[in-house]
Amino acid sequence: MNKTEIISLGNLVYDQRDISPAQLGITSRQINYWVDNKIIPFVEKLDSDKKPSKEKEILSEILEDDKKKWIRLNLAQAVWVCIVKELLSFGVSVKKLKKLAKSVWEKPRKQRYADNVFKHYIENKSISSEEIRDLLNSYLKDELIMEHYFRTIINPFTDLIKSAILREKLPHSMLYVPETNTHEFHMRDEDLILKLGTTYLENPLICFPIIPIIGKVLSVDFYNTKKDLPYLNHTERQVRDIVAFKKPKVVYLAFEDEHIKPITITEQHKTREQLSRYILENKIAKGSKLLIEIRSQDNYKLTLMKK
Repeated sequence: MNKTEIISLGNLVYDQRDISPAQLGITSRQINYWVDNKIIPFVEKLDSDKKPSKEKEILSEILEDDKKKWIRLNLAQAVWVCIVKELLSFGVSVKKLKKLAKSVWEKPRKQRYADNVFKHYIENKSISSEEIRDLLNSYLKDELIMEHYFRTIINPFTDLIKSAILREKLPHSMLYVPETNTHEFHMRDEDLILKLGTTYLENPLICFPIIPIIGKVLSVDFYNTKKDLPYLNHTERQVRDIVAFKKPKVVYLAFEDEHIKPITITEQHKTREQLSRYILENKIAKGSKLLIEIRSQDNYKLTLMKK
């Protein structure tokens, strides 16, 4: 990935804190309770009449502000909120969730996981440019920004989110054992049973497939005309433009070689979530040709053809 792509992905996962908990079916009372009990770590309550500056976001754990009133989430936090909601529906206690959140978010911070990630990119010249290596070196020397920003946002969980968006190392799942309150992130195609220890083989476990959760969260943005979606390629943006903004009654998506199951989207369907999940789960290759056929009564037929 080049510098522009890295920054774009980082902004999506870490910095764009514009997802309202209400859009995920979470009440204000619920999210405030979870934040106060550190089930959702590193989330601040923001001033209701002013978007926080970058400096305030970085120093959010140091600053105290009695005027903070509302909460906005980035993509990784929103996915975590959805997982917390599901775990509560399974009867997992708040006490266990608090310990789980500490293991997922606080433990990597203390172990300086972000520092090791930076060092990996600095030492491996084949995967990073000199410009990126110099930038990462400058961050490593700044203990304030590392401790109060990068170590709070870079961890195995957020790496799982990034990998899922890039459609790398499928599948992507979070495995959780309620009995022992332990978890595992799975994003490789190696034998899952061999990977897991006895803890996961001797106790019931819950599996959270990550891509459907990301699809649900990102579907919030699909009708937002003011927001660009950098994780979509040109062809995917064309599909989004037709389905989300032109609002046809019916859209048919077909593929030339039929290697991906065709999809029909009608006005009765929940098109935002359906389309976002479809694109996440069936990455449209760069260079694909999109043939648009406008039919009667606001119907469209989109045929995707690989080069």
